[in-house]
Amino acid sequence: MKRLSVLLRGRPLHGDERYRPFFIVGSGRCGTTLLRAMLQVHPSLHIPPETHVLGPVIRKYRWYSRLPWGDLLRLVLSHFEYHRDFYTFGVSLRELHSELSTDERQNRNLARVLDAFYRFHARERGRKPRAHRWGDKTPSNINSMPQIRRVFPDARFVHVVRDGRDVAASFVRLGPHDLAGSADIWLRAIQSAQTFSRRHPGALIQVKYEDLVRSPESVLRPVCAFLNFSFDERMLRHHEMDLELGDVDVHEHLREVREPVHARSIGHWRQQFGDAEAAELNRRLGYMLNELGYSVRGEVSARSGRVR
Repeated sequence: MKRLSVLLRGRPLHGDERYRPFFIVGSGRCGTTLLRAMLQVHPSLHIPPETHVLGPVIRKYRWYSRLPWGDLLRLVLSHFEYHRDFYTFGVSLRELHSELSTDERQNRNLARVLDAFYRFHARERGRKPRAHRWGDKTPSNINSMPQIRRVFPDARFVHVVRDGRDVAASFVRLGPHDLAGSADIWLRAIQSAQTFSRRHPGALIQVKYEDLVRSPESVLRPVCAFLNFSFDERMLRHHEMDLELGDVDVHEHLREVREPVHARSIGHWRQQFGDAEAAELNRRLGYMLNELGYSVRGEVSARSGRVR
């Protein structure tokens, strides 16, 4: 009868076991990689490279949860392994598939598979025998937080916010986004986080990139408390540690994370954009920037000296 029930309803997203993962999210180009590197210093934590596909994995699992267990496992794990950046993980998931394929029927749910995936990477690449908590740093997960919470009801989310004009400047500099597209990415991310936070009070904490680089300890301590693990002062010296970060050493735009923390990137948009572009950004993002405490009034143009 249980097998017939699975065929009719599909397999569940989670079982009785309660996992406590955390997810670092944001707009992209907002400091999530820096926060990941700092937290990765903690001996009890493991955060792999960006997974990129967690939202699609949850959708695919729900659509095809009636498949035979081995086929469903292959579908889920292949989404991770076939992503173009998965080589930065430095593992093959063949062994993990073999391990999970023999799970007892009562353990066959998506939360169990994902928990095993992150723990497998910690075991293979984390070099942390005491790590018992895992996190995920994929900024685009900000658009999948409700779905992730259905899989992990106890999940916590850390939303890293950065001045949207600096985010847009970074996106435009890297390409292929234009000014309007970059601004929209930032705005949608902020709106997604605000909506989620209203619906799930206490599940998300917001931190500012500017605070993180100016006063790291004042940000890290509340984050650690929110995630319910101890602050480790070595996190303030992440650049001195021989961290296994995978994608950081592959992608040039992430390598600055290996350097000591600095605040030189704050306000880069003023040098990168002319008056017309700056005015357009303020027009598009001004109300949200003000709401978040980033002033757009009294901004002085570095080129013209006019006050906007």
